[in-house]
Amino acid sequence: MGKIVYSLKRDRETEELHLFRAVPTEENKCKPEEESICGKMQKSESIENKISCLPENEARLECAKIGRQVCGTCVSNLYSTYK
Repeated sequence: MGKIVYSLKRDRETEELHLFRAVPTEENKCKPEEESICGKMQKSESIENKISCLPENEARLECAKIGRQVCGTCVSNLYSTYK
């Protein structure tokens, strides 16, 4: 798998923001997966993109700035798990 970037999409019904893994396709564009990282939202259920095509570190910072509107399960995947 190539480089992974992230898009943050707003759910049409709940207004919660969910992260989607994406693959860059061309300059400043990317193709997100069909399902959010947490599995609770489909790409077709989104009404807007809050962020698009950001690398992991930048996505982590943007999600922290936004706060509680971002799905906790999705954002937790941007942090390392230590054993």
